[in-house]
Amino acid sequence: MDDRVWKNVSILLGVVCALLIGVAGALLMIGPRSGSPAASSGPQSSDIAVISTPGDTALPSGSASLQSAGPSVVVGPTPTPGKPSPATITFSNIALDSANDTNGFARTFTFVSDGAGPVTYAVTKTSTGGTTKMCAKVDSSGFTCTVKALPSFLKGAADGPHNTWVVTLVGYGSSHPTVDVTFTWPASTAKIQLSHGRFQGSSTQGVSDALNGFSATFKPRVGGALNVQATWTDITTDATMSLFDASTPPNVTVDQRSYKGATYINPAFTDNVDPTKTYLVELRNVSADSQRPDLTAEVSFP
Repeated sequence: MDDRVWKNVSILLGVVCALLIGVAGALLMIGPRSGSPAASSGPQSSDIAVISTPGDTALPSGSASLQSAGPSVVVGPTPTPGKPSPATITFSNIALDSANDTNGFARTFTFVSDGAGPVTYAVTKTSTGGTTKMCAKVDSSGFTCTVKALPSFLKGAADGPHNTWVVTLVGYGSSHPTVDVTFTWPASTAKIQLSHGRFQGSSTQGVSDALNGFSATFKPRVGGALNVQATWTDITTDATMSLFDASTPPNVTVDQRSYKGATYINPAFTDNVDPTKTYLVELRNVSADSQRPDLTAEVSFP
């Protein structure tokens, strides 16, 4: 071949190589085909699951991270849902861990709203000199926090059909106050879960009720069944669940049940409640104090 032929062949080969390189590059840029798994959406279920306490977002800057979530609640029957209406419950005399406590937890409350309506949560009482950091989120949003003696979020709004709300409470810095906290939200059947509570034994001198289980006051919107479930870590202990008519002082005992050598409430505590009355339900560890049990409890009422 003469020089002109070799020159044309060389040009043709160069063009082919460039095309092959371009096709290979395009394939690499395209990556996986559609149909690969997508990121999951935020919580949408109307059932409350045990939700891990948020990390440093729930604590003041520079403090220790919170520990992992507590045990799962043993699921019991859910009362028949009714038409959504505002439900209110107050957890009283709850001792908070300080954010500086390396073994501490933020008390975490989780509930699901049904339909549209106002949602509020507020610390309504605190021990002298106490300062609380309250953080809250709805569905997959980030946490919003406030630090006060009596922190509150009073302008929340559910837009339905179901929103999952998570509220955390921890003492700010070295503060470890004892508080009351009240929640109101639209619900068919009201259900709220406390995670990372404390369950210290009450037969040991010096252990306060504020560190032992919980006390919750509510008024049913209709007649129906109260349902309470609870479980705890580390210990096998004796426990009592008590229900009081708190409509007018003094409180009148409606029911009280004992659980011997237990690691959770079995069977779940249930009792019929009357919408004309206000009730107080309490869970207590009646054994000697041992270790630092982490409590998970769920209260459901009509």
